[in-house]
Amino acid sequence: MLIKKIKLENIRSYVDEEISFPLGSTLLAGDIGSGKSSILLAIDFALFGLRYDLNGASLLRNGADSGLVELNINIDNKDVVIHRRLKRTQNSIIQDTGHLIINNEKKEASAVELKQAVLELLNYPKELLTKSKSLIYRYTVYTPQEEMKHILLGEKDIRLDTLRKVFDIDKYKRIKENCKIFISYLKQKRKELEGKIYDLEDKKRLVQEKVKEFASIDFNLKELIPRVTEINKLVDKKREEIKSVENDVKKFNEIKKEFELNKFKLDNSEKLLNKNKIELNNLNLEKLEDELKDIKLDNIDEIKSNILKLNEELIKNKTQLDLINKKINEFETKKSSSLEMKSKIIHLDKCPLCQQNVTHEHKSNILLEEDKKIIEYERELNEFRQNKSLLQDKIKQLEIDLDTYKEKRSNYDLNKLKLNDLKDKKSKRELFINENFKLEKDISELKEKIELLELQIKDFNDSNYDNIKKELDVLLNKEKSLEIQRATYLANMQEINKAVETLNKEVTLKLITKNNITKINDIQFWLEEYFVNVVDLIEKQVMLRVHSDFNALFQKWFDMLMENENFTVRLDEEFSPLIQQNGHDIDYLYLSGGEKTAIALAYRLSLNQVINNLITTIKTKDLLILDEPTDGFSDEQLDRVRNVLSELNLKQLILVSHEPKIESFVDNVIRLNKEQHVTRII
Repeated sequence: MLIKKIKLENIRSYVDEEISFPLGSTLLAGDIGSGKSSILLAIDFALFGLRYDLNGASLLRNGADSGLVELNINIDNKDVVIHRRLKRTQNSIIQDTGHLIINNEKKEASAVELKQAVLELLNYPKELLTKSKSLIYRYTVYTPQEEMKHILLGEKDIRLDTLRKVFDIDKYKRIKENCKIFISYLKQKRKELEGKIYDLEDKKRLVQEKVKEFASIDFNLKELIPRVTEINKLVDKKREEIKSVENDVKKFNEIKKEFELNKFKLDNSEKLLNKNKIELNNLNLEKLEDELKDIKLDNIDEIKSNILKLNEELIKNKTQLDLINKKINEFETKKSSSLEMKSKIIHLDKCPLCQQNVTHEHKSNILLEEDKKIIEYERELNEFRQNKSLLQDKIKQLEIDLDTYKEKRSNYDLNKLKLNDLKDKKSKRELFINENFKLEKDISELKEKIELLELQIKDFNDSNYDNIKKELDVLLNKEKSLEIQRATYLANMQEINKAVETLNKEVTLKLITKNNITKINDIQFWLEEYFVNVVDLIEKQVMLRVHSDFNALFQKWFDMLMENENFTVRLDEEFSPLIQQNGHDIDYLYLSGGEKTAIALAYRLSLNQVINNLITTIKTKDLLILDEPTDGFSDEQLDRVRNVLSELNLKQLILVSHEPKIESFVDNVIRLNKEQHVTRII
């Protein structure tokens, strides 16, 4: 992001002013209270709107009913205009509806919508944004010098937590806190599940008891069934005897009808027999057998076995071919990586990690090692390519052999079909012969039956009917008693089955619950013994890297500002400055004003660079605003600021200072003058 210009109407001491900001370093020069910091507050308001530390009363000019700030910036070659308004109401000063212009396309928006749009343009991480402020903007673009001193002097825990958020390391703490919450949930869930399986063993024991009870009833039922079967036979026999006596007379009257019926059946049977003979002659089995006498079936099991073996061999070889292709791709990738590494090493002058010069000998050793790798990769590739060619030939031959056996299988199926047809026709012939035999037998039986019926009529005697009826009644009572007993057994068994089924379902669910408890215990153990420790380790490693970079930059900027061998600074583990002079620790509060400012400025510049290096996506890396960065500096320290500004090498740097000497080493100066409570650009 680069600032092009800003327009102010009724903002603090500004009535109607427009200020342009060129590229390079720009100094806002003027006496104390001339309105320099007001410009910075207006930029802040244009970007992010009002908040608790930047309210409307501190911005709107006294006596004015409305005001506006219009900020013109460039982001990714996009011309962006942010227009925000302030309006005085009866009780407060609020933001009015504004608008956003991107490449001449205007969009009306509320204060909240404007802020969201700006944050998206700046590409600030959402997790580092709060309702009160943007930490990224505060620590990379614009931090009032006094606020930086407050950070240095504030509580270590608050500073460390703030820096964790800014460095995006706070996520590890959140992960561990969330992990503790999840572990607590797992413990509670385990207690709930354990409450569901307290009676698991009792349910298992009850199932066994029910199974034993079922087995006992089943044993009794099996003993009862033969008795029931026997009594059923006796009852049926007595009923047949009674029925025989009752029906003998009727049978005599019906015998002629039955005889005619049997005669009719016989006539139909003879017709069916003649029809069967005709069908039998039409089968023409001799001709079909003659056609098939030379057909010989191959060994189908052998054919199937060969097809199976060939398929397996083909799959095996294709799988091996795929593996070889993967290996070829793998070694080609490794070869390309080595070639790329050689190219990088050839053009490498400085180590990207330590920034030291890379010697020719070191580069030659690396190149020699990579050449060895490339030769080995090429040897492996040649070997795999030869194997690939052999496998491809083998696969082709296997596919030819497989097609041959598949053709044999098809011929076998065709011949088998013909033979089955012959077999079916032979079966039909046998069926006709058997059916004719049965018809002849039926005729004979019908004649015998008629003779038997005549004999039964002659032997008929109704005196036995009463005795048979009494015997039947006794048998029926006994049969009823046994059937009731059997029904009772069956009902009890059905009830037990339902109970066992229900119990088994409960046991199954409880066993699943028990297994879930085991899984929960495993998850809890893994989280407590491994995951949390790994997160701690990662957090420490990240923090160490950030601390190392921060400390190196902090020492660099401080040394440039002080250039005193007896005066050294470094950062402790909580990112607090540790100051030593002549080997003795010095408290920050006992430093001179210039020394305090140097430490605060060095800390500010280091924080800016570390954040920009960590969060590569933000769009404000080209801009830095320094508010009174040289408060208390001596002339010698002011001269060193020139080197600092040159070292920063930013596209746009805005300084606020009342030090005239700074004008000599900035690219541009914007002079401000305040008369009668109104600031104007000179």
